[in-house]
Amino acid sequence: MRALAGAVAGSLLASASLALAPAPAPGAVLPSGFQQTTVIEELDEPTALQFSADGRVFVAEKEGIIKVYDGIADQSPQEFADLRTEVYDAGDRGLLGLALGPAFPVRPYVYVLYAHDAPIGGTAPFWGEEDEGGDDCPEPPGLDTHGCVVSGRLSRLTAVGNQASGEQVLIEDWCQQFPSHSIGDLQFDADGMLYASAGD
Repeated sequence: MRALAGAVAGSLLASASLALAPAPAPGAVLPSGFQQTTVIEELDEPTALQFSADGRVFVAEKEGIIKVYDGIADQSPQEFADLRTEVYDAGDRGLLGLALGPAFPVRPYVYVLYAHDAPIGGTAPFWGEEDEGGDDCPEPPGLDTHGCVVSGRLSRLTAVGNQASGEQVLIEDWCQQFPSHSIGDLQFDADGMLYASAGD
């Protein structure tokens, strides 16, 4: 049964990945055995998605919004969390990592990894605006010149139904100066260990 559930989840993930990816260029042909099906529409720069055992789909957007859908047929998401004040999304930065805890939803923990809009130990928003995305880096220092220094943050949110309740910061580190190669993905392994990527 676990293998079947894994195969179904893998199939859904592959389908969703195709749906969230940009459409092939006009005239492009998908490889044999693949088909493109749009599952979720009207997303703004989606960066990560997770499928819950109860059928819900969590989607992170680069600017710091996390949406939750009751299932893949749901076209009316609820806003699970709004982290735009905390997230710095200039350049390639933003909310990039999202993972549901291994026992979700029994233990209702949602983990996020993002570029925090402040130097290590600082208070957000440092460069951006409160409750807004589309952050900029003023000149000076200039995004590609001297860089707007921010930090990497790994946090745990607690799900209460389809809403996040509180943010527990687990790690604030990864001093970042330039617009790329900062924080990255989050993944749990089979033993329940959480891995966070940073840099290249």
